Amino acid sequence: MSEKYSDDINLDTEECQSVVTHIFEYLDSEMTSEDAEKMRHHVAQCSPCLAELSIDDMIKKVLKRSCSQKAPDHLRVRIHAQFTTMRIVEE
Repeated sequence: MSEKYSDDINLDTEECQSVVTHIFEYLDSEMTSEDAEKMRHHVAQCSPCLAELSIDDMIKKVLKRSCSQKAPDHLRVRIHAQFTTMRIVEE
């Protein structure tokens, strides 16, 4: 029986499983250059993985655009105070 990650991607190969598992590391440039090159090579030849990469990249961009608002000053001050309190208690 084959694993399914989504309706479009059949995870029969270890390489596809690895791509799906590490896709955000790739999108965030957190991979070694060697691993990123392997990812690019695989995605260039595997249309389901390319589709998944494109979808996840779009989701990341939408989230970034949606989360661009700055927190109100009073909320930022309150959160900062809580972190300071937590640090003092831990020390």
